[in-house]
Amino acid sequence: MRMMRMMRTMRSYSHGPFGDATHEVWMHLRLIPEFGGDGTFCGVLVLNDTGSTILTVFTSDFQHLGNTQGYGGWMEESLVTDANGAATVLPQLLVQVQLVDNHGEPWGDWIVEQAIVRTPTEAVERLSGRNFRNVFYIGTGPGNHVLAVSASKGGLTSLL
Repeated sequence: MRMMRMMRTMRSYSHGPFGDATHEVWMHLRLIPEFGGDGTFCGVLVLNDTGSTILTVFTSDFQHLGNTQGYGGWMEESLVTDANGAATVLPQLLVQVQLVDNHGEPWGDWIVEQAIVRTPTEAVERLSGRNFRNVFYIGTGPGNHVLAVSASKGGLTSLL
């Protein structure tokens, strides 16, 4: 059992639909059960943006997250400044994410992330939050072809 857990602590992700200059990570997304979420989750692909401090959740995600009535994880609206300097006031809430491999199999615990809620458009990408980067070691190898994610430094270097 211990060996099985160790084998699942490292993953590498190749480039996805965001293009060759970016790296994406697959995650499960859910409302936090302690705040009234019913445990229903959906799979999302997020752009691993090291400059992003907050996860993007889209309004279209809520139809896949079970009962949202009375959810206690909502926070005050937040003034969010994006990379081009535009500032927008957006709703925010606490959610949980769990990293998954390319086959949708989970390989880590649920992580609490602060998230903003946006309407999905072609101009808005789903950005990663910072908390999953506080839990996992993340790096890219020579040539920037693979995003390596590991629960340990040793696991990270073995992927690179």
